[in-house]
Formats: sequence, structure tokens, C-alpha cells
Amino acid sequence: MTAPTMTELLERAYLTTGATLRAIDAHRLAAPSPCTGWTVGEVAGHLADAHDIFARVLEGDDVDFADPGGAHDADPAVAYGERTERCLAALAAPGVLERVFPFAFGPAPGALIAQISLSETLIHGWDVARGAGVGYEPDPAVVEAVADFQSQSSGDDPAREGMFAPPVPAPDDASPLVRLLAHLGRRA
Repeated sequence: MTAPTMTELLERAYLTTGATLRAIDAHRLAAPSPCTGWTVGEVAGHLADAHDIFARVLEGDDVDFADPGGAHDADPAVAYGERTERCLAALAAPGVLERVFPFAFGPAPGALIAQISLSETLIHGWDVARGAGVGYEPDPAVVEAVADFQSQSSGDDPAREGMFAPPVPAPDDASPLVRLLAHLGRRA
């Protein structure tokens, strides 16, 4: 069996998180999320806005990373669906994964932007599901790819970049997703 391509992994992750966002009742958007200080709706909006930025960068737009803008749409599920569709199309364009683009932290290959998109989608997908009290069943290949990326990019200390909390212990019988979340400071 062949390993899924990055485009296939992204498509799977986008579909799972999109379905999760569509399952959230509007009144649950105000619920707190596992992202300290952010509501479910704010995390969902961040996720939609991040994919807008990824797509714009990959399409060659000049993005001001100090103030990239953000639509903060009333329906984050619709915004997320539209923006991930655009992002997937941009990432699937020939040669995009190999090209280098201006990015928030300096020049970045499209493959790295794709990995960041995959991580954001999986992790924040879980955050919104957890905060809203809905189920979340990501594709195991997506979990594996994000775990590999996070272990390579953050090593033993994902908090060193200030993006995650310090790791927390995971139960011995934890699933790969729960182990990944624990590595990133989230208690499942």
C-alpha cells in the first residue's frame, strides 16, 4: 500500500475538520476552547484565516504578516470550507511544494507551508471539537504525518517556539492522537 501524498493528507484533514465545524451548534462557538483565552469560534476563525493566508501566499499575493487581515465570518464552517478548498487548489498546483515563498518567519518551501496547514488543521480541529463537545475522528495517516512533523520541528520541547504548552504525560495506552496532543501540551 502506498503512503498518501501530501495533497491526499490535506484533503482528508480538511474534510474531517470541516465536518466537525459543520457539526457545531452556533451557541457552542462562545464556549472556551483548549487554546487558553480563545473561544471555539475564535479558534475556528483563526483556522479559516490561516488557510486564507496560506492560499494567498501560495498564489503569489503580497501578504503583510504583521497585519494579514481576517474576515471573521459569521459562519466559520462556510469560511473554512471555502478557504481550505482554495488552499488545496494552490497546494496541488505543479511545483508549488518545491517552490520557496515569503512567509511569516522567512522564506519557506511550499512543502513546509503544507505541513503547517496539516498541523493547524488537525490540532485546531481537535481544539474546536473538544471545546464544542463534538466528536473528532481524524484519519490515522494524518495523525502520523503531523506527529512526525511536530517531532522533527520541535524535538522534545514543542513549547520552545511559544506555539504550544509544555508537554504533558500521556497514558501508557494512549492513542497516537492523544500522544501527539500530550506532546503539544493538550490534555485529551
